[in-house]
Amino acid sequence: MGSIKKLFRKSKGFNRVVILLALSDVFTWGSYIIISLLTGLYLSKRFGEDTVTLIGVGTAIYYVTRASFQIPVGLITDKIKKDRDEIAILFAGVILMGLPFIFYPQITNSFQYYLLQFTFGLGASLNVINWRKLFALNVDSGKEGIQYAIYETILSFSVAAISILGAYLANISEKYFDAVMSVGGILIMLGSIWIILIYKYDDRVSK
Repeated sequence: MGSIKKLFRKSKGFNRVVILLALSDVFTWGSYIIISLLTGLYLSKRFGEDTVTLIGVGTAIYYVTRASFQIPVGLITDKIKKDRDEIAILFAGVILMGLPFIFYPQITNSFQYYLLQFTFGLGASLNVINWRKLFALNVDSGKEGIQYAIYETILSFSVAAISILGAYLANISEKYFDAVMSVGGILIMLGSIWIILIYKYDDRVSK
């Protein structure tokens, strides 16, 4: 907690909710970007020539699931006043996004992969809508450009660092490859910590 307080002291003058949302995305989408780059190679070791078709169907399941749940989620969060529902649903979305990758090393058939893709799609639908809504509600008027730039800068530098480390570890051996996928899932789930800190930050505009 000491390091988090130190971060807040250094971020004085910046929008703390924007910073916390950016840090959450570093763990969630930042980790996912790395995992997605490795998924094809990872699954090809298990399914061989069927991998291209498998990933194509799995990607479709992810996007159909994400599309199917986004509008209902948006309608629900718009009906409930204040931001506790957005924070709670965003927290649940982050957990659901990370969970599938913890089980990647146990995949033995296509159905299991499709089920994990469905779970990830559901988590993404809960994440995207509420992340964007919280960002829009809390961004400072007249400072939208610089605050989006701060978010993108934090995410981009973090993804660059994670990419180098993840690729290096995955290249060592298959056991390390399994570890990278599982640890990636854990890192995604750790993004929920920053969501909790948003809830505990009493000066947020959306409260």
